[in-house]
Amino acid sequence: MEFTKLSTPSLKQLFVEQIERMILSGTLEIGQQLPSERELAVQMGISRTVVNAGIAEMEGKGFLEVRPRVGIFVTDFRRYGTVGTIVALMNCNGGIMRAEEIKSILELRLAFDRLSVENLVRYATDEQIDSLKPFLDAIGSCSTPAEYARALYSYHHELSILTQNTIMPLIYSSFSYPLTCLWERYCRLYGGETLYESTCALYELIRLRKREEAIAWIEEYIGASIDGSRQIYRD
Repeated sequence: MEFTKLSTPSLKQLFVEQIERMILSGTLEIGQQLPSERELAVQMGISRTVVNAGIAEMEGKGFLEVRPRVGIFVTDFRRYGTVGTIVALMNCNGGIMRAEEIKSILELRLAFDRLSVENLVRYATDEQIDSLKPFLDAIGSCSTPAEYARALYSYHHELSILTQNTIMPLIYSSFSYPLTCLWERYCRLYGGETLYESTCALYELIRLRKREEAIAWIEEYIGASIDGSRQIYRD
């Protein structure tokens, strides 16, 4: 049995989490002005230094905008957000995302996986495809959801490198946290063995250069997670 390591969050982390939760829940609306740093520090019982550092972090994620000599405003994170915004979405409400965000990530992954198959079948050599086998075997040797999630990420990241698309590996690296969280959640619900078997099936189709069958298979199994029989989160 695997236990999660415990740690005490800092005051800045608690401050950031509370403000982000209020923004994501709609309690703080887009365009709304926040109290000044001094007022926030007094109301929340923390130092102004903590408030300043937290606001700077949230501004970097696209949640807030600091207008000099005017104030602090809530921004549209969908328009100005970054990868850090996705992490905040994953952590909101104890890590339980709304189905809307989960579907959005899975829809993006569906598009990425289609492109990966297209490029692998077209450009990868037999030796390059065979080089994925150790990563596949590593998935098969896992025993906990966390292990499965890490191994699946390593496999798909390596696969993205073989696509010869320069940007694809960088996208997977940027999305490593939300992707591993979703894979771990899937394993807890449906078992890691099912993901291993699915990955093996797709690998075999790629190895045999069966492009259309591989794409159809991707659409079926990711589709089941989006709105089918194996949804990861439900409203």
